[in-house]
Amino acid sequence: MNELIAKRIAIFSVIFGAVIGLIAVIPPLIGMCLFVLSFLSAPILILYMKKNEKYLGFIDNQQGAILGAISGFFTTVGFFVTFCPMVCILHLIFKKYYSYAIPDMIQTGLWLLFVIIFMVALIFAMTNSASGMGTSWILGYIEKKPQNHDAQLDIEIND
Repeated sequence: MNELIAKRIAIFSVIFGAVIGLIAVIPPLIGMCLFVLSFLSAPILILYMKKNEKYLGFIDNQQGAILGAISGFFTTVGFFVTFCPMVCILHLIFKKYYSYAIPDMIQTGLWLLFVIIFMVALIFAMTNSASGMGTSWILGYIEKKPQNHDAQLDIEIND
């Protein structure tokens, strides 16, 4: 897989996770946001990158699983990077806002918060890997497979 594609999906995932984190601050929407975060972030990002084949061309099941895992991990990290500070700010402003024990965890055991974020990101990476592989499998039937789609590229990418 191309390294540039992995970097792009990581950047898109962090941005997508931050948007989901901002939406999840609204209490009735947190369940829907966690469902999208855990199962649908990889298909959404893969379909976005395949739109007009601007960022992503034909992918097979293995590449779909890898892209799904990358997107699941970084979407979760982006979610928690925005969700945790927003919960703390809203808990300071509105005393009755449910804080999900995040301010207490920051005060007493910050390391525990990092461990929880890392473990949840690994679990969501696995679930999004499966949904990304399923997305690429479905797209394999819809799209026409190009000739030599698995050939090595003869381009050099200099950042």
